[in-house]
Amino acid sequence: MVRARPVARLGLLGRVAATACTIEAYSDAPSADEARACLQKHLAAWRSCVARDRAAEQPFLWVLSTGHPTAVLDGLRMGPMAGWPAGVYEGPRLLRTLVVVLGELPRERSTILIRLMGGGRVLREAIEDLRELSEDAPERAIALGPLLRFRVEIAKPGPTTPEEEEFMMTTQELVEQFIEQGRKQGLAQATIELYEARFGPMPPALRSAVEAMRDLATLRKWHLLAGTGTREAMHDAVSVASAARSS
Repeated sequence: MVRARPVARLGLLGRVAATACTIEAYSDAPSADEARACLQKHLAAWRSCVARDRAAEQPFLWVLSTGHPTAVLDGLRMGPMAGWPAGVYEGPRLLRTLVVVLGELPRERSTILIRLMGGGRVLREAIEDLRELSEDAPERAIALGPLLRFRVEIAKPGPTTPEEEEFMMTTQELVEQFIEQGRKQGLAQATIELYEARFGPMPPALRSAVEAMRDLATLRKWHLLAGTGTREAMHDAVSVASAARSS
């Protein structure tokens, strides 16, 4: 069960997890039987919470469905939830159960993380949107770990499904970007350490410029200067590059 905690960086997923809840995700659309099984688990978790602490916050059940679960929405008499994006449905308040149809959510930054919990086209588009974010975007830091772990699981010996093969292909560029980012961060840190071994503590402004540099070729030049050049040459090179970036 997800506990309530500060989740502002998670966008719509953060709103979902802002209160105690259980989350069930489906790569397609759950059937009526699957929905009943979710409700049974939800009610059991609810009873467990009350048994431990009657004052505890009563949990919600969020069902994340890639496709439109017509049987579930009709069976629970659910309708669009006021104040939430398209694709979020609510039913009888007594059940504290809500459905998010991931394929109906607006394709925008605030929904990237929750759309990554879908399948097929929804997952593919979410990965594309994640790939377009800047290297320091918090969504990348949050999502890359789970994505990489899933790739490792798929890569284990054994047959793979067409969906798993598509996932591997879709995330390949993202993984390459992650590796490239690691190289840049490692080279920036090595440049700082080499400079400080020769000249003493690096000035804060210079350190910030080195850490912010995203061009690998420029970082290599700075690393060479830190090891073989003068302090002044290093400062001049960073100043010129920083001025060019800001112009």
